[in-house]
Amino acid sequence: MKVCQVLASRGEGGLEKHVRELSWQLAEAGHDVLVLGDPDYLATLPPQVGRMPIRCDRSRRNPLLLLELLFKLRRCQCDIIHAQANKAAALVGSLRRWLAAPIVGTLHGIKRNNRSFARLDHVITVSRQLAKSFQKARCSVVYNGIATPEGGKIDLRAEFGLPASQPVLCAAGHLVQAKGFDILLEAVDGLPLSLLIAGEGPERSRLAQRIERLLPETQCRLLGHRSDVPTLMASADAVVISSRREGFSYVFSEALLLGARILATDVPVANEVLPAELIVPVEDAQALRNRLQSLLENLDGWTALMQGPLANFREDMTYKAMVEKTVSVYEKVLTRHAMR
Repeated sequence: MKVCQVLASRGEGGLEKHVRELSWQLAEAGHDVLVLGDPDYLATLPPQVGRMPIRCDRSRRNPLLLLELLFKLRRCQCDIIHAQANKAAALVGSLRRWLAAPIVGTLHGIKRNNRSFARLDHVITVSRQLAKSFQKARCSVVYNGIATPEGGKIDLRAEFGLPASQPVLCAAGHLVQAKGFDILLEAVDGLPLSLLIAGEGPERSRLAQRIERLLPETQCRLLGHRSDVPTLMASADAVVISSRREGFSYVFSEALLLGARILATDVPVANEVLPAELIVPVEDAQALRNRLQSLLENLDGWTALMQGPLANFREDMTYKAMVEKTVSVYEKVLTRHAMR
């Protein structure tokens, strides 16, 4: 089938990564895929994916953007339109009466309201928690897939000059408030462990200042941007996700596929996959600290708690599962559309 992916965002993050990888994998599966998006973003797409630029720096109510989008969507004559995230859903939804193809939209994160998706034929959400906002008949959950990460183990203690006798924890992500690294630092302060944080972002300076005030029993390194995050996670004793909120955590998916021990706050998708013993409340440094202490005293027990998630959800996080479930949604929507 011919699929038009509409992405109205600018910049680079999890949303943009997902659209790039989904489009690539759909093309690899034999579908004709065209992405309408910002010119800078289109330049990052693989060659087998078609592209058509739109001016994404304009607001969702800008009449020139709406006319441009309508003209290009009608010109491409696709079988199905897939609007990625709220702005794209709002734009395409407002053009609904002038478009022949059915429209699917993906909700990628928690929003104050989801009115942007009301005019679409079907909604995909990247977690079960997000799906609760929609009627079951018009919503499907499809986890973002990732390539199976390659993370050969290294000696983190030798690599970063860490104490040989202390466990090493790893955390990764954009250094922003939503990721809760400040909560994690509060939770580990004074514990005899080492913490590696991989990532860059606007909170770096504040986090560095907090690290300077850690008690000497706790070692922490801000590693900046790293291309070897899977290796770091595979080599650590455990991976900690301390987020205040998440739409879909790629860090969680990678850590799960690597077979790492994981402790996470109560955010998607971790809270849909991990047992209750490996979930702590959001923004509760003391609860995170207490659970960490308990789990680190029994690493074999922590490993045992991960066996169920590894067995039950590993396949759901792959490219193959993502493409098969997305295509299934497309086919269902096309069938319903043809019956009208």
